[in-house]
Amino acid sequence: MNKFPVQRKTLAHDVYKHLYTMIITLKHKPGDMIYETAIADELGLSRTPVREAIHLLAAEGFVQVIPQKGIRVSFISKRKVQEAFQVRESLEVIAFQEAARRWDASLLQTKRLQTDVAYILDQQRAASEKKDVDSFYQHDEMFHDKILEMCGNETLSAIVRQVRGHVNRIRYLEFFESRDMKRIIHDHEELIALIEQNDANGVVKRLKQHLGKAFHHYDEIMEKYKDYFVAQAE
Repeated sequence: MNKFPVQRKTLAHDVYKHLYTMIITLKHKPGDMIYETAIADELGLSRTPVREAIHLLAAEGFVQVIPQKGIRVSFISKRKVQEAFQVRESLEVIAFQEAARRWDASLLQTKRLQTDVAYILDQQRAASEKKDVDSFYQHDEMFHDKILEMCGNETLSAIVRQVRGHVNRIRYLEFFESRDMKRIIHDHEELIALIEQNDANGVVKRLKQHLGKAFHHYDEIMEKYKDYFVAQAE
């Protein structure tokens, strides 16, 4: 039975999102082999949307298609993680700064965004209490996406979402290893408070602290899970 009750033209995107999440949350670990037929059978689909999704993932570097063998989940590139982190930080600084400048509590759109962020933070608190790393990760993504929406720059938002993919697997490992969820929630609360105060400079400083704390754990994670990573020169 088709697990994605949507029109055919969106199936490849839905399969892509499903496989992307499985890879990011390490249900499919680096080096694992996955197969079009098995994925199609699992999802109740033909192989065509699965093949299209695989091609998208391969283009982004998350899988490698090995002729006559199957599809291998790519190992995490230390170089790409470092490069993507730098790009992500630079662009999110612009996004958070612009969100703070644009914040106007009198606007209906702003009130809706405020409600959405409050809901996301509530879900993060619930995930923290349950030690649910998958849910916490998903809502962490949603928090940052909501700020990108606030900044009003769709091109910037799209680039951030694209480049951070190579950071997300190690971010997930960081959540799994540190379980430092309360600290992250506290950071998010302070970031949104600064945006609501139109404190563009303050939110930039706080964002850099927030992202920097995570980055400082990455060397430890790379050492502990070294079988997941390719060499620095890759």
